[in-house]
Amino acid sequence: MEPYVVKFVSAGRGRGKTSIASQAVAKLKLKGYVVGVVKHAHGGIDVADKDSSIYRDSGADIVVLSSESGGAIYMSKWVNDLKHILSYVNTPIVIVEGFKSSNIGDTVIVAESVKEAEELCKSVGSAIGAIVKEKSGESFEECKQVAPLFSFSDVEKLVDLIERKALEFIESQTPKANCGYCGYETCRAFARAFAMGKTSWCPVTSGVRLVVNGKNIPLNPFVKRILRSTIEGFISSLKGVDESRKKIFIEIES
Repeated sequence: MEPYVVKFVSAGRGRGKTSIASQAVAKLKLKGYVVGVVKHAHGGIDVADKDSSIYRDSGADIVVLSSESGGAIYMSKWVNDLKHILSYVNTPIVIVEGFKSSNIGDTVIVAESVKEAEELCKSVGSAIGAIVKEKSGESFEECKQVAPLFSFSDVEKLVDLIERKALEFIESQTPKANCGYCGYETCRAFARAFAMGKTSWCPVTSGVRLVVNGKNIPLNPFVKRILRSTIEGFISSLKGVDESRKKIFIEIES
C-alpha cells in the first residue's frame, strides 16, 4: 500500500518548518503511528546537521536527508527526487520538509503571515492547510479552495487534520467493503492499524484484482488463491510467455 505523504513548505528559511514538522512527528508518534521523515537539504548533507537530529529526537522511525550532492541514508549516487527518496522509506506516514515543487502528497504551508501563505499557494497549487505566526480569521483563500488556517500554538489541531487525511488516504486504497478478511471490523480500523504498523497488507486488494465495468470487486483470500493458481497454471503451459512475468492482464468482453 502507498504511504500517506504530507509536505511542509515555506517561502524561505527561518519560517519554522523544522519546528512545526518535528512537533507533528512527535504528536503522531504519541498517537501510536509509524512515521518517517524526508528533509530537503538545500545546502548539502552534514551528518551532524542539527535539523536532522531534531527529527530523530522527535521519535521519527526513519530520517532521510536529500540534496543535489547526495543523500543520507548516505549514498554517493543519489537522485534528489521525492519519488526516488520515498522508495527508501517504508513507513505508512511520511513527513516531508521541502520539495514544494513536487506534486506528491498533501501540502501544509508554513508562513510568517496569511498574505505570505496565500502568495505561496499560487506556486504549490493547493494545500490542506497553512500554519502562520500571525493568524487572522479561521481560513484562508488559496487558489481554488478555502483551507484551514492554524497559528503556531495550534499544532495539535494541525496534527488532527493530518491524522484524518492519512487515515482517509490509506482507507481509499481498500475496497471499503468492511468485509473483515483482514481481521478488522472496518476498513477504517484496518487503515488505523496499518498506520500503526500492526498490519502490512489488505488481503482483498493484494495480489489478484477483479475489475468489472471499471468497478473493483472485492475477492476473499480463498477465491484469490483459486484464481491465481488457475491462471498461472494455464499460462505456464503456453509457449513464448516470459517466465519472469510480474503482472498478468486478462480482458473479457461481452
